[in-house]
Amino acid sequence: MSNFKISADEEVQLLRRPITTTRSSNKNFLNKSSSLTTPRRSIPRLVERNLPFHQSRSQVSVQNRTNGRFYIFSERLHYFINQNWLHIFLRWPTFLSVFCLLSLWVLWLVIFASLYVYIDARKPMVECGLGKAGQPINFFPALSFSLETCTTVGYSLPNDTNGFFTSDCYGVQLAVYLQMTWSMIFNAFFTAFIFARLARSEQRSAQVLFSNKAIIEHRNGKWLFHARVYDMDSQKPIVEMHIRMYCASWHTYEKRNQEQPHLLHAMRIFDPDDDVNAWVFTGVPMNATHHIDAYSPLTPPHLSKDLNLLNSYGLMLREVDQCAGNTSAYPCPVCGETYETAENLKTHIQFNKILEDADGKIPVVGTHRDPDIVKPRLYNKLELTKEDIMNHLKDKEIICVAEGIEPMLSGTFQCLHSYRLEDIVFDCKFTPCVTKENGKIFVELDKFHSIEKVEQYPSTGVDDEYQTFGERL
Repeated sequence: MSNFKISADEEVQLLRRPITTTRSSNKNFLNKSSSLTTPRRSIPRLVERNLPFHQSRSQVSVQNRTNGRFYIFSERLHYFINQNWLHIFLRWPTFLSVFCLLSLWVLWLVIFASLYVYIDARKPMVECGLGKAGQPINFFPALSFSLETCTTVGYSLPNDTNGFFTSDCYGVQLAVYLQMTWSMIFNAFFTAFIFARLARSEQRSAQVLFSNKAIIEHRNGKWLFHARVYDMDSQKPIVEMHIRMYCASWHTYEKRNQEQPHLLHAMRIFDPDDDVNAWVFTGVPMNATHHIDAYSPLTPPHLSKDLNLLNSYGLMLREVDQCAGNTSAYPCPVCGETYETAENLKTHIQFNKILEDADGKIPVVGTHRDPDIVKPRLYNKLELTKEDIMNHLKDKEIICVAEGIEPMLSGTFQCLHSYRLEDIVFDCKFTPCVTKENGKIFVELDKFHSIEKVEQYPSTGVDDEYQTFGERL
């Protein structure tokens, strides 16, 4: 194992260099991985990296249009806007939305001021507290009265009389009632809106970090995809944090001969185990790992279709469950029994051959000894190479979704990050970034994105079928 390390800034500089020749220096191993993976700029990202430290705003870069035009307020979209106007308004920038609300508030002040001028001018000889007899109130005094009415309840009238309470002033009474009612509703909405904008939980995702690079490593005969995740606010850990992964495959999606188009394909996670909701504790940096097995969307389909495996029929299966004895996937073509691993199937066939030979009366045809039925391909395992994976990932984008509950306000939020081929390195491992010093624990953020090249993992001396998938303690 090499001790050479490369920092995040050096990674970026290396990736920005034009790839022309392959260098023998160990420091350019990222270029070697990238020499076969020239980014296809025609495939846009679903999740853009538009924040510092190689992070994402946790937004999906998808826009809506009709008939090839970006008509946001087209007739077809009126229904959706009318039904969900509040959430659309909440997504506006805070400065813009507050400016619009204050402009609406000022507009209603002007409207009610004009209404007071109109009401007082209808009966110029009746003193209702706005203007004197024969001298109806003007616009600017009426605007001041409108502002006073909108911001307080106990106040004096412009003309300093009690004419407001007489039966002849019902028009002014009604206008004041309407303005105060509207003012209470507006104040409640404005306060709730400001709180919703300031307390929106999705902003918490800015503190959840994903590694700049994902790693694909070959360990114990298995190909593993790793991404590192960490919550910088370690003292207030996210509640019930769990992680999911999806693979966006444009080549498969654009095929015309497929049954139903699916752009995103779910990826099973075994560490943390998604059978128990893939819970993660992000108070310290940890890895989310996907096994690139025969059922993985990262595996070229032509390499897995000839394997002696039961059809998944659209279910998201994992080979690790078979190795653990939870499911059976290798069927015996003679008796129909299924077994967890190819080794178990091989043992079953060999044992039954011994029994059938010992009996002496069982014909060869149609039994476990029939070479036309029992063929060597029954025990074949998935054989992947680095080039197979790299070529298959050219049109792929791997999306990581971390979801949890913010403990201060109990709001659910999501953190999004994605990796394309140029964001993936092979035969590496993440540099340890948690240190202890003077009885305290530190996360070295300058090492969070750093990776180390791994030449070869030591062999465990155990058959590959049963070697560990995850970390060895």
